[in-house]
Amino acid sequence: MRLSDFIDESNRADSIASLLALMERAADDLGFDRYAYCALTRHERYEAGENQAPAVAHNFPADWIEYYFENGYQTRDPVVLLAPEIERPFLWDTLVAEHRLDRGQQRLMFEAGEAGLRDGVGVPLHGPRGDVCLVTFAAGEGHPRPGPELPRLEVLANQFHAAYGTVGRAARARRRIVLSHRERECLQWVASGKSSWDIGTILGISESTVNFHVRNALVKLDANTRTLAVVKAIRYGLIRL
Repeated sequence: MRLSDFIDESNRADSIASLLALMERAADDLGFDRYAYCALTRHERYEAGENQAPAVAHNFPADWIEYYFENGYQTRDPVVLLAPEIERPFLWDTLVAEHRLDRGQQRLMFEAGEAGLRDGVGVPLHGPRGDVCLVTFAAGEGHPRPGPELPRLEVLANQFHAAYGTVGRAARARRRIVLSHRERECLQWVASGKSSWDIGTILGISESTVNFHVRNALVKLDANTRTLAVVKAIRYGLIRL
């Protein structure tokens, strides 16, 4: 998958699952079959699902993840601990060469390689209010030249981070907004260009009842016009064109 294709498709992604599938394909095409997306600060803002902090999403080996957290490695992992201090993408190997890792940290890095996480790359993502996320990549069979891939991985990580934020906000909005069956029904017909009188005739209810349901939908969607309510409802997957 070309980076331009990933950008286009991730901008159109309508779910976390579809975005993660795109990320896995794009990373694999660059020679890295493993990736992890971590929120190093304010983890609760992200759609973490079943993952323990700082992990938000990943496809790391399940055995390694279980072993990692059982041993409390999230509190000692040099990739996680040092990433907030690093501005640009880095090779995991440089942490060993340039920083004084203690014996436990050196063992962690060795064990990660043994678990199939080789030639790792970290891409720190620094937000405007001190927030730091991290996208990290690894190759199960090793990567012949991980260094030259750093610019591409930086673009991939930044685009993924931006798309994840957009999709995540939409997912949170969908969970907050619950339209009744009749509200969705009325709004669906509004999207088709029908007037309240038309909708009442179609549904067999009065025009005032239609207006009642549409007004309720506008309030729930925080919209001051029917057009804006329709746009938001489509964006959140509550109705469709």
